[in-house]
Amino acid sequence: MPRRIQVTLARLLVSLLVAAPAWSWGSAGHHIIAIIAEQRLSLAVHEKIRTLMDGRYSIVDVSTCADQLRSASRGNAGVTEDMCQTLAGDVPATNATWHYIDIPVPTKAKTLEAFCPQGDCVTAKITSFAETLRTSKDEAQRRQALLFLVHLVGDIHQPLHTVDRSCDKGGNSERVGFSLDGQHSDVKLHQVWDTKELDLLMADYNVSDEHALADALIASISPAQAEKWARATPDQMAWESYGIAVTRIYPAIPYQNFCGNQDLAASIETDLSLPYEEEGARVVQFQLMKAGVRLAAILESALGEP
Repeated sequence: MPRRIQVTLARLLVSLLVAAPAWSWGSAGHHIIAIIAEQRLSLAVHEKIRTLMDGRYSIVDVSTCADQLRSASRGNAGVTEDMCQTLAGDVPATNATWHYIDIPVPTKAKTLEAFCPQGDCVTAKITSFAETLRTSKDEAQRRQALLFLVHLVGDIHQPLHTVDRSCDKGGNSERVGFSLDGQHSDVKLHQVWDTKELDLLMADYNVSDEHALADALIASISPAQAEKWARATPDQMAWESYGIAVTRIYPAIPYQNFCGNQDLAASIETDLSLPYEEEGARVVQFQLMKAGVRLAAILESALGEP
């Protein structure tokens, strides 16, 4: 059977199995990253996390709390689950900016300080939350730090959380056509990398369960890869994701300037090719694997034995 037909049939199967809710980087993706990280944690760190989370919750359970708290801070009442609010405590209204860093495309900058005002960006918050988890004597502060760390390490590995091309808000202003299971949809470029490419990855692995995909990815990580990935700093993670966006995401998208008052409804829609979509799924695969390994390394460093 030709590869294109195999892929189409696999995608169709998965679409029938997971029609609702849609898989997304914001839910399944963050769960998968946390599952990978859990498999790499020592028993001692597992126990410290369990104690910190009231003996009831895992890092998988809380991996999407930061998004729910962000929605609540924007005035969307009822979005935040009681669990998330209780564990996080009081969260500054500026938490929405913690999920990304806007590195301009292109840039000649060698450091990220100019793109992280007041330290309210994903790289600075990963660093500060890791330090809080490591050194604070305040259990409420440490609990909040853990909750956000689990999520933000995932976010920094979504390449469009690290870029801004001419005020496109990390691809949120770019309109693209994405074809999946014979259905063509007009979506934002950011949504493709939040949701659609993970849909495709699940289809390629012929799985409909996030634990099954996580297990497959865990089996694909070699010790040498893990050792190399675990050494990355938050700044290095951001530059890595930025490089992926510049070299593998944006080249297929015609340049548009969204600064000013451009009518977004009149913006160009770009139909993405099958090779672009399939290559994107491979990128997502490795970003999930890296994020899981790096989250585990950060938690071990913060909570493990000195």
